[in-house]
Amino acid sequence: MVLEHIGIAVRDIDASLSHFEVLFGTAPYKTEEVVSEGVRTHFFDAGGTKIELLESLHDDSPVAKFLEKRGPGLHHLAFRSDDVATDFERLKKAGYRVLGDGPTKGADGKHIFFVHPGDTQGVLTEFCMDAPK
Repeated sequence: MVLEHIGIAVRDIDASLSHFEVLFGTAPYKTEEVVSEGVRTHFFDAGGTKIELLESLHDDSPVAKFLEKRGPGLHHLAFRSDDVATDFERLKKAGYRVLGDGPTKGADGKHIFFVHPGDTQGVLTEFCMDAPK
């Protein structure tokens, strides 16, 4: 299992972008909207580990709800999967609360699913793989 990226929920995207641009010495390499999740993502390359800033697009998105409950900060850890559909079923069968009915389209050309943080020591955990071409 390989760490694919770290997701960070932010309230003030302009301040956050400025902060991370100074930290990493570069602008994000990609910005993308995932309309189905009500989020705009901004990806930085931090020495081979991707950092994903999550900006809510509306007040009832999952990220907006997260920010309301917990404030800005670590949102999720994402791990690369060779087969998200198989991992989804494997974890569901093992009793983990997987979110949704199966893998869905996510940012950065990925198919993704999440495991409820109550089952993963309080950390929302994402599994992702490159979408088939």
